Amino acid sequence: MKKRIGFLVYPLMIMGVCLLFLTGCKKEPAEVVVEDPTKFVTVQIPAGSFTMGSPASETGRLPNEIQHKVTLNAFSMSKYEITNIQYAAFLNAKLIGSNGKYSAGAYPTEPLIYASSGLYDWGLHYTGSKWEPVEGFGNNPVILVTWFGATEYATYSGGRLPTEAEWEYACRSGTTTAYNTGSCLGDLQANYNWAYPGASCMNTNSIYPGKTLPVGSYPANAFGLYDMHGNVWEWCSDWYGPYPVTDQTNPTGPASGDGRIFRGGSWYGESSLCRSALRDSGFPSNSFILGFRIVVVP
Repeated sequence: MKKRIGFLVYPLMIMGVCLLFLTGCKKEPAEVVVEDPTKFVTVQIPAGSFTMGSPASETGRLPNEIQHKVTLNAFSMSKYEITNIQYAAFLNAKLIGSNGKYSAGAYPTEPLIYASSGLYDWGLHYTGSKWEPVEGFGNNPVILVTWFGATEYATYSGGRLPTEAEWEYACRSGTTTAYNTGSCLGDLQANYNWAYPGASCMNTNSIYPGKTLPVGSYPANAFGLYDMHGNVWEWCSDWYGPYPVTDQTNPTGPASGDGRIFRGGSWYGESSLCRSALRDSGFPSNSFILGFRIVVVP
């Protein structure tokens, strides 16, 4: 398996794991109850225009966040990150074996997922005949999914991965600040490393959960979407590339590239990695703590 992951990820992973062992974990919020846990629900996202990227004054801003106007058609997006239960149902329906490969799919030689183990054992195990969520993590976001695996699930579900522009528009939900919660992201608003809320921000609790949490553990944004900041990074459809400087309508990113985009930050990263404008990328075969949500177009 190729080892390239986002250029922002590994240093913070090490820092986060170290802090976890030093401080312990905060008790997580109660698990969300879903009537049929194998199904996902979507939220309608209205058509509109927004300024993609970040202003030069934004704390934590990176040079690849050049601001430009984007106009999008309406679409629907899954309300929550796809869960372990939902992804296991897909793998078992397609009779995916222990190697995680889907011989009848669009990417027959590529693993869709890797079994979880060790420090990050919060995903799926292959029991010898089927895939099952790790006990107690069924309603947590699926992890260790490659871009190929996220794409195959989206196709199976009648949708697709969000474009990078759709993801940022949905995350912002009408806001222009660093986060859809304002200029700060607090410990009661998202699952990330609470010890690092940002230079001008403060948290009541700095002892972060240190793992993924059930989807919907924190308040939704103005569009009704949960966990757009933190919990797990989310795959987008786009290849990584520099932003255009002109206005765009329904952009889909470069035609080719080296890495695929992922967004949103995760449980172990500092708040600045969860910003609405923050971009990262990795080889499509990477998985690590990567999950996703899907888009359905009318």
